[in-house]
Parts: sequence; C-alpha cells; structure tokens
Amino acid sequence: MEIIVSKTALLDKLKSIGRIIQPKNTIPAYDNFLFVVDEDGLILVTAGEEGGRISTNVDGNADFINYSFMANAKTLLDGLKEIPEQPLTISILEKELIVKYANGRFSIPLEKGDQYPSMNTDDTASPFLVSGNDLLYGIRQVLICSANDELRPVLNGVYFDIGLDSMSFVATDGTRLAMIENPSAYTRKERAAFILPSKFAKILSNIVPEDWMEVEISVNQTNILFEFDSYRLICRMIEGRYPNYRVVIPQKQPNRAVLKKADIVSALKRVSVFCDESSSLVVLKFDSDSLKIAAHDLDFSKSAEETIPLQSGCNIEIGFRSSFIIEMVNNIPSEDIAITMSDPSKASIFTRCDEEVRSLTYLLMPLCCLFCEAKQEYR
Repeated sequence: MEIIVSKTALLDKLKSIGRIIQPKNTIPAYDNFLFVVDEDGLILVTAGEEGGRISTNVDGNADFINYSFMANAKTLLDGLKEIPEQPLTISILEKELIVKYANGRFSIPLEKGDQYPSMNTDDTASPFLVSGNDLLYGIRQVLICSANDELRPVLNGVYFDIGLDSMSFVATDGTRLAMIENPSAYTRKERAAFILPSKFAKILSNIVPEDWMEVEISVNQTNILFEFDSYRLICRMIEGRYPNYRVVIPQKQPNRAVLKKADIVSALKRVSVFCDESSSLVVLKFDSDSLKIAAHDLDFSKSAEETIPLQSGCNIEIGFRSSFIIEMVNNIPSEDIAITMSDPSKASIFTRCDEEVRSLTYLLMPLCCLFCEAKQEYR
C-alpha cells in the first residue's frame, strides 16, 4: 500500500495539527499521528490529546481505501523537516512505514489505527455559523486574561456567550477581565454558551485562516466541534457555571483619560524596570493634561518616574501591576486608548477610542493596598 504526497503539503498539515500533542501523554496513542484513508481515497490525518483533537485532510493519492494507521509524531516530523520539496512515496507495511524521496528513504514503526481513542460528537445541537474574523478577533483580544487556576477551573478558558443576533467573548482570572461584544453576521434560532479551554482557544487562533469567512460550531453536553477550511477541531468544554461577568463591570466611572497607546506602553516598560519585584507596582498619577508614571523598590533603593501627555485628563492617583497593564494596553488595537476610573480601590476600564462595532472592554483591579502603603514614597 502506498501514498504519494507533496513533502511540503504533508509537513505543513502535520505541523499545524501537531501543536496539540503534549510532551507527556498518559495514553500512548496520543504520541502519534493517526492516518485514515477513507472509502473515497481521501487522506485524513489527526493529532490529539485527552482533552481534544484536530483533523485535516492532505492532498495526495493513495492506492488503497478504508485503512488507518498510526506513526510517532515527533519522529515523523523530524524525518520530514530536512527533506527538500518533492513528491514523497509512503509505503505502509504491516509494522513499518517507509518514506521514500529522491536520494534516500527512512523507516519508522507503525501501529494499526483502531487503537486510537474516539471522541463523542453525537447528540449535538443544530450547528451555527460565526464569522472567522469575529472568532479570531474575539479569542485573541480576551485570551490574555484567562486564568490557570486549579481551584477555579471555569476561569481557565474563553467563555462564548452566543445570542440570537450577537456574540460575546469573555475571559477573566479574577484580577482582570476582557470582554468583546459584537453584532453577529448570522442570526440564530437559539442561544448557546460554553467555556472553551484556553489551550484550544490558542490553537484555534493559530490555525483559522485570517480571511476565512465562516466557522461552523456544534455543541453537545460535553464537547465542542469547530469546522472550517479542511480542519475539524473537537474538544471537551470546561464544565461549570461561568461567573456573571456583567455585574462586575462598573457603569459609572467619573474619571476619564485619553492618551496615545504607544506613549503609555513605552513609558511603562521603561519605568517598570525599577518596580518592586514582588508586587510589580506602578503608580499612575493623572492630572488635566499629563500622566506621571512612577515605580519604587525600597529593598534595592531604586526608583523611576516619567511623564507623558494626555489628550484629555482627570485628577486621580491609582496603582496597578505593571505586567498586567502593559499586556492589556498593548493588546488594544487602537492608536488612542481611554482609561476610566472611579477611585483607587475599584476596577478601572481600558477601551479603544476609534470607531469599531465590536465593543472591547478590559477591566483591571488596582493594587489598592500596596498603593496606599507606597503612596507617600512617590510624592
């Protein structure tokens, strides 16, 4: 039995799905790629782990049908990487896979594909469509705020809140929150809500093509299925009730400042070098036309401050963890940003200033206790 396939076509597909494979798997089958040649001669390849899997098809020709086999993922990838682009002939023997190219060959063990675990996609609700662009934008903007918390697993992912004619993406770690709300390009007959694990959200953001029009999503009691291009990703959703994120977003914030994103990000990066390493506290002091950013490390007697201009300002002083504010502000896709605040002990909101139908909100809790203790040091 033989398969003829382009080296580049095969390697590109294997690399795209291979990122799901974990370094250590409790089920040995997940160390492998699963190859299936179906009844129509279509070549399908799958990679997975205990929480999910990705499948795609590879352009090529097989001289057999209705057969499956497994080959070690790392060994196969390493063997293909250095081969120049050319047609490959892959021979499938009883216990051996042989890859032949112009000037050589390599062989690796193979196993029958019936040992690869299955995942349930039965009893799914009616599939619905989302815009590929909206999906990518939503995941990429909120994923930075997802948690890695064994005690609160519901926070370890992206919450999809799908309405009849709108769609929201949410992530929070309890200290910061990100939310995207946008009108949907498609209307639906019923609502849907689920928590997509962060690792699969990241994989989706990397493999959905930038200009892909539609992604089909199906959900059952335990699993989520995404279908797009030639790919099919299925994973287990995170079980549990997601927190009521809307109640924590302040509705009235009397203090508002508008400034250039590049100005605050570059200033924060310079000043944060001098932060206390344990707290990473930076203090932001706003006035009518400028913002002073300050950091101080008492243990090593070092400090820094920098002043940047504001387009519009307010009068408030507040402290944040520098790494959080840098990451959030840097992720806002707008030249100008707005920061709204009420007082130094309550959450602040960071948003974009340009016109965009997809509403983006970042919420960040201040380091109020540390700020109060350090406040006198910055005066």
